[in-house]
Amino acid sequence: MILIAVGNTRTLLARTHNGVDFDGTSVATSLSPAKILQQPGLTWLSAPNREPVALGGVVPAVLAAWREALATAEVREPDPGFFRRAVPHRYHPPESLGFDRRCCLLAAATDFPGQDSIVIDMGTAITIDLLAGGHFRGGRILPGIAMSLRGLHEGTALLPEVALNIPAEMLGNDTSSAIQAGVIHLFADALRGAITDYRQYSPQAQILITGGDAESWQSGIVGSLHRPHLLLRGFYLWIRG
Repeated sequence: MILIAVGNTRTLLARTHNGVDFDGTSVATSLSPAKILQQPGLTWLSAPNREPVALGGVVPAVLAAWREALATAEVREPDPGFFRRAVPHRYHPPESLGFDRRCCLLAAATDFPGQDSIVIDMGTAITIDLLAGGHFRGGRILPGIAMSLRGLHEGTALLPEVALNIPAEMLGNDTSSAIQAGVIHLFADALRGAITDYRQYSPQAQILITGGDAESWQSGIVGSLHRPHLLLRGFYLWIRG
């Protein structure tokens, strides 16, 4: 099966035979599907009619473009009803719970039955969700790290655009290092605070971390488990139903 998961910034393209091992890459979501299908390194994607294609994501216009590009393929899209049955929740309205969050929660619920989980997805936006007692209890959404850095630069006259270096000093002694210190410690404190709060509800909850920035942050979150393919795993499970 081929999986196409459209994110706000990056689109994941992967192929799997078992839903556990994934061979793929990510590309900029801003690239048109036609250009992506022409890339020489994606021969398995350039002939999508050879096997089913799972399509999902969070950018409606891009999903529509993919449907058009894959008109001759067997395209499967996730059934919201299956997710509601697999992971009961009170999110309102239900359809506004993001595709990526649902994939990660479904993977956590399926692969760790009976285990409460704090699911952290470090992407364009950062989501921190609690799965407890087999139910999704709710979560938090934060602006992503790159978005925060860009916002400081674009929303001010003099603050520069900086690259993030992890770890950062506690105190910055020039503007760039002060921005790095501010952003890194802001998010570190936000993550630690959410974990502390959630564990008041579920003291034994494990911590699963995924997303594009997860590898850089995982070592700083004590006891966390890095699951780089959590979204793809959940997407596969969702499509298979």
